[in-house]
This record gives sequence, structure tokens and C-alpha cells, in this order.
Amino acid sequence: MDTMMLNVRNLFEQLVRRVEILSEGNEVQFIQLAKDFEDFRKKWQRTDHELGKYKDLLMKAETERSALDVKLKHARNQVDVEIKRRQRAEADCEKLERQIQLIREMLMCDTSGSIQLSEEQKSALAFLNRGQPSSSNAGNKRLSTIDESGSILSDISFDKTDESLDWDSSLVKT
Repeated sequence: MDTMMLNVRNLFEQLVRRVEILSEGNEVQFIQLAKDFEDFRKKWQRTDHELGKYKDLLMKAETERSALDVKLKHARNQVDVEIKRRQRAEADCEKLERQIQLIREMLMCDTSGSIQLSEEQKSALAFLNRGQPSSSNAGNKRLSTIDESGSILSDISFDKTDESLDWDSSLVKT
């Protein structure tokens, strides 16, 4: 029974010491701790709000980037189509120029007069008498302004290596 009384007395003394600690005026420290917790909660809430705002901005930027990627793809396809169209037109033009040259040579070489042409046909073919264009102009069929703009545009790279890169922003670590 003595040990039991000793244990009860020890418990009572511990309880009295704890009551004294609480009544020593540590309330100010507890109030300051509560205020600090409230400040940190408000900071966390603001940070969480900013995070949401930046996530929205990121989603908008990714949407805009994907739209621009689609536009770029369409523009590249259009450039390819226009290049092929120009090449076909140039090939057709060269073919017609060769045919005109053959007709001119045939008419010039016909000294026997076996080819009979009406006045309307002669006037239509009168441009053949002007002679051949100078050799310096023959190789340069395009206008100089087009060549100049072509040289400016030649800096545009159609390199598609950036398309092989994975720009998935979900993989980017923050």
C-alpha cells in the first residue's frame, strides 16, 4: 500500500507541476503560436491560389502552342504544295519554250516555202522574228524582286528536327 500511495503522490506532484507550467503566463507564447499558424495558413492559401492561376496560364499556353503547331504544319504543307506547283509550271513553261523554238527553227529553215501561212498566222507568229533572248536572261527567268525575296526567305528553315522532340510539359520537373 505504501508503494501505491507513493505512486499516487508522484502522479499528483507531476500534475501540480504541469498546472504551474500552464499558469506561468505562457499564454502569450501560445497566442503567438496560433497567430503564426494562421499566417502560414494564409500564405499557403495564397500560394495555392497562385498555383491554380499559373496552371490555368500553362494550359492556355499549351493550347496556343498546339494551335500554332497545327498552323505551322499546315503552312509547311502549303509551302510544299506551292513549290511543287511552281516546279510543274516551270517545267510546262520550258516545254512550251522548246516547242516555240522548234517552230521558229522550222520556219527559219524553210527556204523552199513549203509551209504556207495566212496573214493571221504570220502576225501571230511575228514574235518569233525577234530572235532569242540574251543568254544572260535565259537562265534568269524570274523577276529580280522575286529572287531578292526568295533570298530573304531562303533563311527560313524547313528543318523538322524540332518536331521529333517531346515537348510534353507534364514531364518537366518543377
